[in-house]
Amino acid sequence: MKSIKNFVKNTFKDMPKDTREELISSVSETLIEKVEDLVESGLSEQEAIDKTVIEFGSADDYFMKVDKRARRDKRIKTIKHYRNDLVFSSAGAMIIIGILVFSNLYYTPSIIWFVIPMLAVLWWPLAVLYNFLNKKENRREKDDE
Repeated sequence: MKSIKNFVKNTFKDMPKDTREELISSVSETLIEKVEDLVESGLSEQEAIDKTVIEFGSADDYFMKVDKRARRDKRIKTIKHYRNDLVFSSAGAMIIIGILVFSNLYYTPSIIWFVIPMLAVLWWPLAVLYNFLNKKENRREKDDE
């Protein structure tokens, strides 16, 4: 397994020293486990090492995978953020509408005026819903690519 460790060291030799050792150890462990799994499945040790190195690719391939995963996680976090905004705006709009209905019925029950400000308040959750659905649709389009 020394060849795997040498491969990983050479692959990440240009990394900054503070992150290099940790990255080398974690990637080495992962690749060694993969080699061991391939050996258990019937390949010789050298064939398993060759196959593992070929499938790993280069450092650029590794960082592209990490970047893609980070972008996907950020996109999911953004979707959750929009969903929380939608829940907050809907609850806030319902509280404001409730106050409007109470004020209308308590102080001036003969005139129904709460409908007009209620329509204005409903634009808040509708705008947030619009943003949420657009973000969700953009996520689907990017996932399809």
